[in-house]
Amino acid sequence: MIPQETPAMQAPNQVAPRRPTLQKDPITVVVLTATDPIEYESPGQRKKKVFLATVATSNQVFQVKVLNIKLKKEFKQKNVITMSAYIRYKNVLEINERSVVQKAPDGQTIAVPNDIWIRAKTPPKIGDLCQEDPDNLPTIVSGLFLLQKKKDNRKTTVYVIQDDTGTMEVVGSEICYGIECAEGDTVRLFCFYLKKIKEKLKLTSGKYSFMEVVKRKGRKQQPRSVTFKLDIAVKNSPLNPLSGVNYVVKVENISEE
Repeated sequence: MIPQETPAMQAPNQVAPRRPTLQKDPITVVVLTATDPIEYESPGQRKKKVFLATVATSNQVFQVKVLNIKLKKEFKQKNVITMSAYIRYKNVLEINERSVVQKAPDGQTIAVPNDIWIRAKTPPKIGDLCQEDPDNLPTIVSGLFLLQKKKDNRKTTVYVIQDDTGTMEVVGSEICYGIECAEGDTVRLFCFYLKKIKEKLKLTSGKYSFMEVVKRKGRKQQPRSVTFKLDIAVKNSPLNPLSGVNYVVKVENISEE
């Protein structure tokens, strides 16, 4: 008989914070997916690694950026883990060196409904993003997309992504500026913001955003690494990248191809 989830194991369905907030209380989740480690480098610091994950409670889904690579073994698919002392911004959680992540006791389970699994694994359609209610913006978007083209400007790079429902511009700056990619590549976007810019909906990068190429069309795959142009650590924070989730927030598949 499979143990049932008890009330104490469920995360409180609280309103998602509108700014990065330290969450001291523990939350118990099940790991849906996790990427391989990705190497990055901040100015004046040695190279470090980060990995991305999707986790869920029985009624919420979260995208997680894990800066402590030693925790990779805890983020195995279907592992039930408890996290505390993490940063939360809307549907995004950031786990760093001061965060606590532990595997839940044996036998503890979380029943994730099928609609949650589907939501976590299904990329958003660009056509749906284009129909977003302006009152719900900014919406956080993560997932895998096909690159149509890119253009480097002085301070930003404009990437155009596409699917079978349309195209959309992605404006990358700082750590998401000048990513080496080409038409036909598959790129992973993490924590991009859907905003209306000059009467047009676009995805824009922010403090917690991350971008990488996961599949290169017709070219040898390069080592999966990225050079950060800014230190992504939250300086001056008590700690240093989905939540009473308003389900207009898009949660995408970040599992490997």
